[in-house]
Amino acid sequence: MTQPARIAYQTPEPYDSGMVVEEVARDGTPGAPRWPFQAARFEVPPGATTELDVHDVAELWMVRAGQGTVRSGDTTLEVGPGEMVYFAGRVPHQVTNTGTGQLRLFSVWWNGGAPS
Repeated sequence: MTQPARIAYQTPEPYDSGMVVEEVARDGTPGAPRWPFQAARFEVPPGATTELDVHDVAELWMVRAGQGTVRSGDTTLEVGPGEMVYFAGRVPHQVTNTGTGQLRLFSVWWNGGAPS
């Protein structure tokens, strides 16, 4: 495929923590390419902490809005708009919204090793 394709999001999926995730619906979008990564946008309400997540794939979070604290393995980072956090595969991670508004993030994950 050489032409750009508009890709839709799946139906929002709510979690017990209050987080809402919308994954990119590449399989349900006619003409969508088979790229080597997946993506989602998600929101975490004020005071909420996401479930601890661990998986085989590498992942990158991009903070779109809000303030939070990311825990990954033994590391804790404060994050805000415009910042990004990389997670290696098999390293547990989660985020807590420490602000007063929605914490909005965009996530991309792929099967691959750590960047060199």
